[in-house]
Amino acid sequence: MQGQTNEENFYRLEQQFKYGDSIKIICKQVEKYEELVRKQLEKQERVKLNSKEVEKLREKVESLKSK
Repeated sequence: MQGQTNEENFYRLEQQFKYGDSIKIICKQVEKYEELVRKQLEKQERVKLNSKEVEKLREKVESLKSK
């Protein structure tokens, strides 16, 4: 800010310090939400893969029963 000090610049700087903690809190909340979404997606993918495996095993069992 050297050479550019005026009332508007001071106000902007003051607002950045005033709301800096709020911004940090919001960022952490967003990061936590993104992590939870990622974990949920991983769980859903595991369920999907497990379902496919179960279906393959059922088909194999039916195939063996019919022999």
